[in-house]
Amino acid sequence: MYLPYCLLPDLRWFVVGHQQEAFTILQNAPFQKQNGLNRYFIGGPNDVQSLSVPVHHEDRNLPLPQVRINYNQNWIKDHKQAWQTAYGKSPFFEYYDYRFWAVFDEKPNTMQALIEGCNDVLFKNLKMTLNPVYANVEGAEKSLRAQELTSQYQQSVSNLTLHAYSQVFETKFGFRWPLSAIDLLFNLGPLCGEYFERNTQILG
Repeated sequence: MYLPYCLLPDLRWFVVGHQQEAFTILQNAPFQKQNGLNRYFIGGPNDVQSLSVPVHHEDRNLPLPQVRINYNQNWIKDHKQAWQTAYGKSPFFEYYDYRFWAVFDEKPNTMQALIEGCNDVLFKNLKMTLNPVYANVEGAEKSLRAQELTSQYQQSVSNLTLHAYSQVFETKFGFRWPLSAIDLLFNLGPLCGEYFERNTQILG
């Protein structure tokens, strides 16, 4: 099974990989604005909030690792403020946030550097026992082929229901998903490993 190559993947991405005992990530699929691979979701105080990393227009349709990040606007500041608003009161936010900002603040040139830097932080602190494997598959640069390769993942995700865990604004909204796995990390901290072990649903 190939997982999509994306920024700060939602929790289901990690649950599927954990259940399959493999994180094989399709690296050379084309980036298109509508596929949202440069976007992730957090649990804000008013709604689920979408955050995206701007990229250079001329790089669209290239494989995402080759896509250059656009720093014409101070989007890093916006992301930091959004994280603070969403997770400032979570139990483990201040224990982990700076680890991600160390990656962002380097202002990596490409989405590859940003994504894989964030993945390093996520895999380590979510207590994943497996490391990601980045795969380049012949023909995956074409959108239809890439969709075929990730179709099993998409089916697994559509059949997956996450186990609830404590969230910052749960009294207002109840349990919200799918959100980036940073939501789990900031709320459960070192208990993330136990969460994945409890999530024993069999995937299709």
